[in-house]
Amino acid sequence: MHMVGEIAEASRKAGEILKGIRELSGERVSAAVLLPLLQKAVCCKLMVGEQQEGNIRNLVILSIKLQDQRAGNLSDETIGRQIKKYDCHQTSLAAQKKVLLLMYLERELGFHMSDDEASSIETLEDLSNLAAAYLAKERCFQSS
Repeated sequence: MHMVGEIAEASRKAGEILKGIRELSGERVSAAVLLPLLQKAVCCKLMVGEQQEGNIRNLVILSIKLQDQRAGNLSDETIGRQIKKYDCHQTSLAAQKKVLLLMYLERELGFHMSDDEASSIETLEDLSNLAAAYLAKERCFQSS
């Protein structure tokens, strides 16, 4: 399968998992319930296979390494240089990919987190706690 097709399929699978999260009833929205679902969705979106890693930055770096290897069998040294390289805004590739991941999750789950909240997310547990709070609040408003 072509790389674009693989990315589209990974996004579709992640989207299905996130759709299932959105459809959970109010009493079933808790960080404990969301954590394994978000783990699976994030791993799908990042195309890293099933991982037990909970640190989002580590998952993003693994994703970049795997993507670069698929693209051309680059050496670990070359991949390491790409990950550490900064753009004109002094933002690393890993930071950019994390921001894009969080924006994708916001869109798919239907909520918006503040910049402070987004920058404080380091682990999938942090993400599941924040997502559970937003989704519970949203359902509270819907049932009023």
